[in-house]
Amino acid sequence: MLKPNYDVVILGGGPAGLAAAIATRTKTNASVLVVDRQAPNQERLGESCPPEIVLLLKQLGVAKAFYQENHQTCPGYASVWGRETPGYNDFIVNPLGPSWRLNRMAFDQMLVNKAESCGAQLTWSTRFIGTQETTKKASNTTESHTLLLAQGNDRTPHVIKAGFVIDASGAKARFARSLGIHKKIDDQLFATVRFAQIANNNKKNQGSKQIQLEATREGWCYQTLLPEQRTVSMIVSEREIIPNLREHDHQGFEQALSATTFVGPNAAKLKLENTSYYSCAIFSGILPSLEGNNWMAIGDAAASYDPISAQGIYKGLSHGLMAADKVESWFNNSNDNSLSYTQKIRDQYQIYLRNRNHSYSLERRWLDADFWKNRITMNAA
Repeated sequence: MLKPNYDVVILGGGPAGLAAAIATRTKTNASVLVVDRQAPNQERLGESCPPEIVLLLKQLGVAKAFYQENHQTCPGYASVWGRETPGYNDFIVNPLGPSWRLNRMAFDQMLVNKAESCGAQLTWSTRFIGTQETTKKASNTTESHTLLLAQGNDRTPHVIKAGFVIDASGAKARFARSLGIHKKIDDQLFATVRFAQIANNNKKNQGSKQIQLEATREGWCYQTLLPEQRTVSMIVSEREIIPNLREHDHQGFEQALSATTFVGPNAAKLKLENTSYYSCAIFSGILPSLEGNNWMAIGDAAASYDPISAQGIYKGLSHGLMAADKVESWFNNSNDNSLSYTQKIRDQYQIYLRNRNHSYSLERRWLDADFWKNRITMNAA
């Protein structure tokens, strides 16, 4: 049952929000509520993590639990990008070991279990509707936020007072938008994603353990194996291509994937069943204002990245840990003189943009195609 008042309300129960809840409860006695729109155990996108993820898991106190789950290592990447033949990038020389392919539901549940054991309250299938006028102190700084939340099909919203709000609501940054703060978008793409189970009678060919990536005239595609004999494939392109991929119950997706020269033939070796498809927008963007006296945005809400960077989960966990430092200072009425959170996120985003632009600039085979012309224009801006 929701209470009328919480010290900290976190909007979003993904890796960023859950990491913030865990770290906040570890550092303070603040009452913490985590609000998420999705139902429990609903499929989330994102399954690849860099080797450095283990450092963040240790800080969150979940490294042991992580190693006990059925996550699988990845030896590296195989990509057809800027050339006709595959190139390879292995993790064998990384002192932290290989990257990881996650059992995403198990990973999320691990964070949920830790957050609840730390004393955070979680509520699922709960929407953030908006805010009411906030209470002001005599100094004219905001004392608390009044949030409107709706659970399930409830039409009567719950009114919740929050001393501090962490916006971890994803790329749309719903709380920031309620304050009139809108993300500056540098680029927008769209992805169609297919999850599937590898049939039990397909044990002779379980596919390559490498993450496979291929540039095409209209965008790029990706495939990797997941734990529990599952696989995920993704096609990234412009908005105009998405209806073609959805045609005839996503036969358009299957045809586009099979038409590739590297990812498609490898995918065709797998006998798949129980397929499901999702489409979503992909933003490269950052909020012009990332924090206030008693609120902040983290994860994709703060700065959203192209999945070509493979940094989404790592970014979310690292932002959650940083959020706890700000909440601790706020909760204890102390001042943190270290480098501001805002500057850190802006610096990270600029590094991301440079790396992303470099990745797209490596592909020169289809400079007459809209997808690549648009990326070149962004690089030159």
